[in-house]
Amino acid sequence: MLGPHPIIVTAVSIIVVFAASIETTAREIHVAKTGDDTASGDCDSPYLTVNHASQVAEPGDMVVVHAGVYRESIHPARGGNDEKSRIVYKAADGEEVTIKGSERIDTWTREPSGVWSVDLPNEYFGDYNPYALKLSGPWLNYGKWHHRGEVYLDGRALAEKEMPPEVEATERSWHCQVDETTTTIRANFGSVDPNRTLTEINVRENLFMPTVTGLSYITVDGIAFYHAAPNWAPPTIELQPGAVGPRMGRAWIIQNCTVCDSRCVGIILGQSPGTDYDDIDAFGSHVVRSNVIRRCGQAGIAGQKGATRSVVSGNLIEDTNYKKEFGGWETAAIKFHQSVDATVSNNLIRGVYHQQQGAFGIWMDFGNQGTRLSGNLIYNTQAAAIFLEMNHGPALVDNNIVIGGGFRSNSENTVFAHNLLVDYDWAYSNDLGRQSRYYRPHTRILVGKKTGVPANDHWYNNLFVRRGLDKVKSREGFVSEDNVFLENAKPSTFGDKRSRVLEVKTGFAIEESPRGATVRFAVGDDLPLLAETKWVDAERVGVFPTVEQTIEDRDGRPIRVDIDFHGKKRKVPTVGPIRVLKPGVNEICWQLGE
Repeated sequence: MLGPHPIIVTAVSIIVVFAASIETTAREIHVAKTGDDTASGDCDSPYLTVNHASQVAEPGDMVVVHAGVYRESIHPARGGNDEKSRIVYKAADGEEVTIKGSERIDTWTREPSGVWSVDLPNEYFGDYNPYALKLSGPWLNYGKWHHRGEVYLDGRALAEKEMPPEVEATERSWHCQVDETTTTIRANFGSVDPNRTLTEINVRENLFMPTVTGLSYITVDGIAFYHAAPNWAPPTIELQPGAVGPRMGRAWIIQNCTVCDSRCVGIILGQSPGTDYDDIDAFGSHVVRSNVIRRCGQAGIAGQKGATRSVVSGNLIEDTNYKKEFGGWETAAIKFHQSVDATVSNNLIRGVYHQQQGAFGIWMDFGNQGTRLSGNLIYNTQAAAIFLEMNHGPALVDNNIVIGGGFRSNSENTVFAHNLLVDYDWAYSNDLGRQSRYYRPHTRILVGKKTGVPANDHWYNNLFVRRGLDKVKSREGFVSEDNVFLENAKPSTFGDKRSRVLEVKTGFAIEESPRGATVRFAVGDDLPLLAETKWVDAERVGVFPTVEQTIEDRDGRPIRVDIDFHGKKRKVPTVGPIRVLKPGVNEICWQLGE
């Protein structure tokens, strides 16, 4: 059974009450497809739109949304006052609620070539026409001609083509043209009549996001969000867009939701004007857990600064940039900049793609401090599974299962503990052309800036399969101890005291399912060699230079890595991500919501 590690829950207990049920509310507001926005909003007389409910909801209220497809954007007018007076938006128990940024089109005209077309007045789109706007922004390095809109046939996006003749030659493709009055979309649906099936086009930039900065204590629970059309979201723009996000609010909970087919970012924890970024208590402290996030063009979850003190846990993030239409140095399943004390735990990340650059699993980019990456299962990333770029630590990477992709870093002060690393490469480099920030521990009070030079990385109690640490060149402060190397994986040249090299065929395999994956491997019968080692804790690791901090939670309490991949307490410190390795085949299962 997976979920937030107990140590992680403790670390965030000051900001989130992990209760079995949603908080007591002052009023229950109902929304239904049979409702009316002039109604009273109670159970017998519901509102029609979620956005109307969001304009009248007060601290402590719960907005209960009943089954149906709601084609609208929700812009909450206010947040809660504290943990006990959240404003909660939730799907009614047992009911399927979908918010869509698209509209259905059933007025297509078939041309002699077989391509279908529709002409829409520009007024149809209101103040945001995604077919009149191209993707743009720094580090968008290929596919810049693409527009922010898409065309969907039975829920799946077609491929955009740059030139009209390409549409005639390619099934499941589309092209758009916008003049002063009209937006024309031409699409090749193959043998399908688009007027007799579900055909949709984007019309909305985002689906759940305030129009003002800084709303706090909002919960979004159990709602599906599809077809947002936000722009590319690099960290250098003032307001980072996405399908769903708090707009630099504080203490949001986004849980049990589905976020699919956002043109760029699914859940955005990004910067917004009007935020005091020096005050660590002014923003962040979010919980993003147990969500399904798939088919987003740039990133599943991303943001500059806004992930500070946040927990991103138990999410399934897959098929990021699956069409490879556009991308660059922002493409990743999870990508954060300048976060302090962020925890990324127990997520399943798979399928991250690119044409040229990007395609990382977890990418902590530039000035992240106090990072913990714990208990994640990552595989099938075209680039590195984990990339730590220009950070000064400390970063604790523990109890993860990572298959292929490897590790990339120009950061310092990273601890790798109790991981299972299969076919895992290591790529270290210096970055002397830039300087990133570091802060007084557990604050955003600037201490200084420094170039990116790897140093002081530690490896303890890890299992390596087929590839080890032998190609990692020794650098200042590198330490490796108590690891086990299997199936021709080789130890480091700079340590590995008490490490073991075992001639064991692991038979490593992974079996995936729609909501999870199962890993199986063997370690042989020589279990005494894999038994008790030494605890990985703050005392063993010591205080890292530059940041003058050890591995500790957001409240400054030292961490001992005594919880395994499944969230179970270790009685003794053993090698690998599970607390007990048994003879024969070991099985580790990740399942959404368990």
